Amino acid sequence: MQLNFIANQSVASHSGRTLPVIDPSDGQPFDAIQRSDQRDIDDAVHAARRCFDGPWSQCSAAERGRLLMALSRKVAEHADELAAIEQRDCGKPTKQATADAAALARYFEFYAGACDKLHGETLPYQPGYSVFTWREPHGVTGHVIPWNYPMQIFGRSVGGALAAGNCCVVKPAEDACLSLIRVAQLA
Repeated sequence: MQLNFIANQSVASHSGRTLPVIDPSDGQPFDAIQRSDQRDIDDAVHAARRCFDGPWSQCSAAERGRLLMALSRKVAEHADELAAIEQRDCGKPTKQATADAAALARYFEFYAGACDKLHGETLPYQPGYSVFTWREPHGVTGHVIPWNYPMQIFGRSVGGALAAGNCCVVKPAEDACLSLIRVAQLA
């Protein structure tokens, strides 16, 4: 059974209930996930806020980039495992699941390089005045990931949010979440 992953640890849901994970190829359950409730969401948001207020906000843009690059390498090292999980969980052909795992690694690689490229602009204005933009993270961002391309959509949305300095709470689709639980564990 797959547990929620909150604050870098696997934790059981407050509800104590589970949902079956169904193999789309034969309609049979092959695993189970936690059936989370509002208390689990609150726990995840509070944990993300603690991280944002603590160690994550202390990371420089260059440090965030190095961490995202390390995650890209970790995903690449586990690409076959992630592809197999997504293949069974989503009912994808091997070739597509393998491409999705490679795309996930590439998204983290791309955003690793973007971390220290996010900067403000100075705009011309009236004499004696300076106008500039200052980019700051939002804090905690929420990401609802659909069933059809979990790894790719996760990489696009979470990678960009982390690069900008945010912490993330991710809610994958119930019927296609196992690859993202594994990515969270790898992170």
